[in-house]
Amino acid sequence: MMHTTAEQKALHKAVLKTAELRKPRGNHTGRRLRMEGTRMECPHCKATCEIRTSKPVSATMRETIYQCTNVECGHTFVATTEIVRTLSPSATPDPTVNLPLSTHVRRDMMRVVLDNAGEAAHDAQFTPPITGDLFAGDKPTGASS
Repeated sequence: MMHTTAEQKALHKAVLKTAELRKPRGNHTGRRLRMEGTRMECPHCKATCEIRTSKPVSATMRETIYQCTNVECGHTFVATTEIVRTLSPSATPDPTVNLPLSTHVRRDMMRVVLDNAGEAAHDAQFTPPITGDLFAGDKPTGASS
């Protein structure tokens, strides 16, 4: 859809006005971040922080180094992010990852649905197919050694 010059100017003004209405968090917002990433607030000055680097600790934990964007503060710190429970089970679960189900998940209902569900063909696009019963004792076919 093409806009006239007047419409484009009106849209531009509306966008600028919306940006002005946004309130900064804390006393100092620091510089603009290049990427959103995981937002973290500086525990000292409450400015936004930027991820400098991160590394996996395990399949369910990651250690991240943050740096405050407020140049007067400059606090650099390490935070850990851990996956602690499953809210909705994966359609392609990794048998080596053991996460508890959240208490809100109705296990009895899941069993009924799985027992009565039919099968439909699906060609995986983003994950390697793993066939077999993940709950059986045998190693599924297609899984790596």
